[in-house]
Amino acid sequence: MNFDFGEVLRRTWKVGWNHKVLWVYQMLPGLAGLLMMPLFVIGNPGLAPFLPEPFNQTMSESGFVIFTVIATAILIIPIMFLSVLVQGATTFGALEADKGTARLSFRETIKRSLPYFWRLFGLYALFGTAWALVVIGFVALNIGVSFLTFGLGTLCMIPMFLLLVPFLVVGYSILELAQAAIITDDMNMKDAISKSWQMFRINWLAIVLLMLMLYFALTIISMVFVFPLMFPMMLFPIAFETSADLRTPFMLIFFVFFPIMMLIMTALQGILMAFFQSAWLVAYRQLDRSQITPVFVQGDA
Repeated sequence: MNFDFGEVLRRTWKVGWNHKVLWVYQMLPGLAGLLMMPLFVIGNPGLAPFLPEPFNQTMSESGFVIFTVIATAILIIPIMFLSVLVQGATTFGALEADKGTARLSFRETIKRSLPYFWRLFGLYALFGTAWALVVIGFVALNIGVSFLTFGLGTLCMIPMFLLLVPFLVVGYSILELAQAAIITDDMNMKDAISKSWQMFRINWLAIVLLMLMLYFALTIISMVFVFPLMFPMMLFPIAFETSADLRTPFMLIFFVFFPIMMLIMTALQGILMAFFQSAWLVAYRQLDRSQITPVFVQGDA
C-alpha cells in the first residue's frame, strides 16, 4: 500500500475544518497560560521601572520574586493536566470525525476521551522525561567540556546538538502515533509504543516526510500571521532609550497591545495544532491499514 499524502491532507482538512470544536480544545491550554501573564509582568524586576508605585518597589524584593516563581510553578501543574486532556479529546474527536460523525459535542467528546487520560498522561510523562534527560545530559556535557578546555570545546560541541534533531523527530513521531494507537485501538501504553515503533521502523521515510511537511507548513503559516503582530513589540526596546515623558505612552501601547496579540496568537496556535493532531490520527489509520507491508512515498516505485 502506498502512503497517499494527498489523501491524508484531504481527510485532515475535512476533519479540522468541519469540526471547529477541535480548535477550541487546542486553544484551552494557551488561554489558561495567559492567566499567568500578570505574574510574569509583576514578577519581572526588569519591568519595575515602568510600573507605577507601589508595584515598582515591591517587585525588587527577593521575597516577592520567590512568591511569583512558586505561584507560577503551581499554576503550571493544572495546565499540564489540561494539556493532556485536550490532546486526548482532540485525537478522539478527530477519530470520530474521520469515521464520519457529522457533529462533535464539546462535553460528550471530552467525556468519552476520559478513559484514555491516564494512559496519555503516562505517555507524555515518559517522553517528556526522556527528552529532558537527553537535553540536560547534552548541556552538562557541554559545560564540562567548556570548563576543561577553557571554553574552546564549546565550538566542537555545537555540531553535537544537531544530533538532537533526528532524536526529536523520531521521538515526536512515535509519541503521536502511540497517542493515536491508544485512542484508536484502545491499547495500553506499552503496546501502543511498541506498535508505533514498529510502524515507524517499517515506514520511516513516509513518517519523517509527514513530520517535516506538517512542521514547515504550520511554521510558515504562523509566521505569515504572527510577524505583523510582532512589529509593535519591536518598539518596546525604544522605551528604554526614550525620556520619561515618552516612556509612559510606549508602555501603555505595550500593555494594551500585548494581551491582544497573545490572544490572537493563542487562537491561531489552537487552530493549527488541531489540524496537526488530526493529521497524525488520519496518518495512523492509513498506516495501520497497511499492516506490516512497507509504505512507500508515491513516485518512489
